[in-house]
Amino acid sequence: MHEYSIIQSLIATCGRVAREHDVKKIVKIYITVGRMSGVDPHFLETSYRFFREETVCEHAEMVVEIEETEAECQDCRKLFPVKDFRFDCPECGSTKSRVTRGKTLQVTHIEAE
Repeated sequence: MHEYSIIQSLIATCGRVAREHDVKKIVKIYITVGRMSGVDPHFLETSYRFFREETVCEHAEMVVEIEETEAECQDCRKLFPVKDFRFDCPECGSTKSRVTRGKTLQVTHIEAE
């Protein structure tokens, strides 16, 4: 599971940032996870609970925001939400589309004391 390595990297980064800014503890970590990012939010949260022990993040809450998937039709250029992994354009019916949202995996905000 690559969620383990993602969380280990996140905690290591939080520790480095905390030292650089003389922060004693992290209170909350906000993360955006796209539905098409290849990351399972449940496994990410489980990994976080396991790996945060005895770190600057030990008592920090992780808030996960799910980014929905959006695509753009390559024929008519309409932007549309992707539901149930259906990428056909609702406007013209084309199957030529490009994902424009939903691949994000990003820490968006960290609260610290």
